[in-house]
Amino acid sequence: MTEKLYYWAENLNGYSSDNKQEYDQIIEIKRLNFFIGKNNAGKSRFLRELFLSKYRIHDYNNLDVKQFYTKIYPIVNSINPTSIGKKSTFGGTYKSDLLIKLDQLNNLPTKCSVEKRYTLKDEISHYTVGNNADGAQFSGVKDKYLQSYTKLYVPILRGMRPVTEDQNKQPYIERAQKDYFYDKEKYNSTNIITGECLYHELKIHLLGEPEQREIIKQYEEKLSQFFFDNEKITLIPKHNQDVVNIKIGNDKQFPISELGDGLQQVIILTYEAFIRNDATHAFFIEEPELHMHAGMVRQLMNFYLNETNHYYFFTTHSNHLLDMADESDQVIIQKFVKDPNKEDSNKFDFKIYRCDRDRDQLASLGVKPSSVYLANCTIWVEGITDRLYITKYMEKYLAGLKNSDERLYKKYRRFMPNYHYTFVEYAGSNLVHWEFSDEFTDHLNDQGMNALLTTSSVLLIADGDIQGKGNRVEQLTESLGDQFHLLTCKETENTLPSNIIHYACNIKYSGLESALSHEIELRNTLTNYLSVGGMQSDTKDGFDITQLLNDQNYFHTKDGIGKIIDAKIKVGTPRTAENKPKKCFADSSGTIKDKLKFCRLILTLMDHIEWELTDSAKDLCETIFKHINTANSK
Repeated sequence: MTEKLYYWAENLNGYSSDNKQEYDQIIEIKRLNFFIGKNNAGKSRFLRELFLSKYRIHDYNNLDVKQFYTKIYPIVNSINPTSIGKKSTFGGTYKSDLLIKLDQLNNLPTKCSVEKRYTLKDEISHYTVGNNADGAQFSGVKDKYLQSYTKLYVPILRGMRPVTEDQNKQPYIERAQKDYFYDKEKYNSTNIITGECLYHELKIHLLGEPEQREIIKQYEEKLSQFFFDNEKITLIPKHNQDVVNIKIGNDKQFPISELGDGLQQVIILTYEAFIRNDATHAFFIEEPELHMHAGMVRQLMNFYLNETNHYYFFTTHSNHLLDMADESDQVIIQKFVKDPNKEDSNKFDFKIYRCDRDRDQLASLGVKPSSVYLANCTIWVEGITDRLYITKYMEKYLAGLKNSDERLYKKYRRFMPNYHYTFVEYAGSNLVHWEFSDEFTDHLNDQGMNALLTTSSVLLIADGDIQGKGNRVEQLTESLGDQFHLLTCKETENTLPSNIIHYACNIKYSGLESALSHEIELRNTLTNYLSVGGMQSDTKDGFDITQLLNDQNYFHTKDGIGKIIDAKIKVGTPRTAENKPKKCFADSSGTIKDKLKFCRLILTLMDHIEWELTDSAKDLCETIFKHINTANSK
């Protein structure tokens, strides 16, 4: 995603947004869009109005316009004018008119009227070309960019089990039509997903063409990989029944009604998204977490991000999805607040706020400190940056296993965060307050608190800089054995790949424009999501960033990378006004300044630049996955 995208709908009276545009009726969107807020805060109505809107995401943004123009213009330009028409009339000025409209569409400014962009696209979509090779080529490009986009709505009322004996009755869809969608010709089973049609959809595909059967096979493989612990899955629309049957591994097949409600929801929410993956669509989903364990909901979101190309809009009350905004730049959270109208006490205003790590989110979702779910094992890390780095490492490690060891990949790929494992951030200075032995601990004396009484099966990852701090390493080794992993370097930042550190330092030092003069796509991404700028000149005095060599592997030592970088790039012996050694990248401890901001920069670079796991990072991943596997095999 290289530019910010926005969206809205026509009939949203009373709604406004603080997305800091010239107008207050717009929200920023990404691949996964979560709408949170208290009950009756206006989330569901907003979701449905987006679904009902005649406007599509492309109409609010210049998405694909350049690609469309580049492909369609030479095709139109080469076609005989007599073959180009509109409706049933051909010839005349249709070719020149179409070329003019294509130029107009291509030259529209980014912030033009959405109605103007929509009208131009709509007019272009009505042009046709005769029934020949040129016509097929023209229609193929036009359909791909202008007509293949579909909106699909998934209401709260959904299920794979029929609720009536009447043939050809779809009560859930009929209820949605009665409540929200009066035009039944326009809103029906073609764009309302309730699960009621799944039996017939499967039958059509499995009794259809080879490619239809193949896509069902691929879908079953993805279900197995993401949700069924790599057990082979077969979906069967059994003859003389009205409900889908399922076969898991070597077990006997059984009706879907005997499967857990959460897994039925998974099938409803993933089937259409995967089957329609030949184009990009928009899904509007009410409460995706319905009946699902928290870890499975996150796995569902990973499925959407990794296995589909669509845009998703969710209303949700699940707090377990909030930290996804930290882990992916394709996730955004919008909070809805309902306030009395200042001019009319009988009316209400609905305000939409962009939020990421806003503590008020939890209050909006009704989350209390007691709302805690225990995973099967815990991985203790020093802080948020360690958690974010390690999560990215684990993704990279799995991607490598996919090609090198498919058996191990299938075993490890099934592990879901917040279900099979979760992270605990302990903060380095607080580690001394925790006891990791099985012995009884009196929290009133100086032995500390017993970690094993608060979390399940612990793997403790500690920075190398705790060595030399008393006998703490010896105590932890004695208590935890191989469940204690001590980094050989000072901290997790020392395990980062050198080329990514080099890139990040150049960006922080020089600013985006000079550091990324050629990487336009990456520069746009960083500008939009991180707002990174260059260092102040007085900070840089006495340092030369060109002395930081890209191909050198000098970050993986016992010093902090901030101190290492400063030592490499300093010119002479720069001093502060107080005659103290001057620092550019390092803080007082030698680590990198602004650790969290630096971490977010690193994670974004990792999404756009080729990199490999360092030996220490790979060793860390192997330890973590072995721990998770052991804890989930008991």
